[in-house]
Amino acid sequence: MAGTDNRSRPHRARDGSETARRHATHGRLPTIFDVARLAGVGKTTVSDALQGRGRMTRETRTKVLAAAEQLGYRVHVGARNLIKQSTEVIGVVVGDLFDPFCAELTAHLEQHASKCGFRTLLASAGPDLAAEASAVGSLVEHRVAAIVVISFTGDQSALAAAGPHTPVICIGYEGPHGVSIGIDDRHGGRLGARHLLDLGHRRIAYISNSGVPQKTDRDRRDSYRRALRHAGVTPDPQLTLRLPASDKQERFAQMRELLSGPDHPTAVFAVSDITAIELMSCAGELGLSIPADLSVLGFDDIMIASMPMIALSTVAQPMAELARRGVDTAVALIEDPLAEIARQRVEPRLIIRNTTAAPGR
Repeated sequence: MAGTDNRSRPHRARDGSETARRHATHGRLPTIFDVARLAGVGKTTVSDALQGRGRMTRETRTKVLAAAEQLGYRVHVGARNLIKQSTEVIGVVVGDLFDPFCAELTAHLEQHASKCGFRTLLASAGPDLAAEASAVGSLVEHRVAAIVVISFTGDQSALAAAGPHTPVICIGYEGPHGVSIGIDDRHGGRLGARHLLDLGHRRIAYISNSGVPQKTDRDRRDSYRRALRHAGVTPDPQLTLRLPASDKQERFAQMRELLSGPDHPTAVFAVSDITAIELMSCAGELGLSIPADLSVLGFDDIMIASMPMIALSTVAQPMAELARRGVDTAVALIEDPLAEIARQRVEPRLIIRNTTAAPGR
């Protein structure tokens, strides 16, 4: 009878620590009791050693930490937060994460929160910004220490869902409740319109989309109109569009109509860089050269806007500064809930690249 060839059986090597972990926990996730058992101490001693508190010898603390490392034990953050009734977590409510501005600002928030010793917990309201209240409520259930809201729609019921004990900071919105940090959208609208006027344009269109909060859109649009009037140009209602955020085909249909009409604009000021880039794509389909036939100006200065193939002129929002102020304000309110913090406003700046020039250049 032939002997069994052990080489034909699959074999996976395990190091000593892996074997010890499996023996100590029987294949399940290790618990604080497993650490205590392996270290030969009580549960309270393990808890104190892992959190750097309590009185014990260096030898005991080292033994506990070594046992936790050997077992692969990690502190259960949720359980710890339930005991403490607080967290080192800042909740972030963001509208549409497919919007590059929201995504990039969220990344800046996470980076600065980490530097301040906080983690972030994200709740996306999705393209439908009306889901903010649900997102805020979800973060409160997770006992976040504060909430930062990006692209707030202005629905006060969403902020009410945070309750009286969770600080709320809104970035990009000024309202009667919560602390607001944003850019001066009116100044941004003036910057953009004056740049195009100074280049010699008089047929200047303004396009927005329904995904942009109404107050943000209104402030930028109204300042654009005032700048035109100040220059002696009567704004043409036919050159102002608010496109549907959820229907790309309809957006392109309206942009094609705008650019191909007999009184088409020589320049377009878009409410966001993404809208401006879509317009550039539409102009290319119509055979228009940018900026020779059409100047295009965006708003935000997202990362892709600076790429050489796009090189979009834009009104820049200082995202890193907005994120820093948002996190610093959240931390200040966590440490002192009664602190009085005024609304903060950051100035935008004009960045001129390759998509704007004198008309008919």
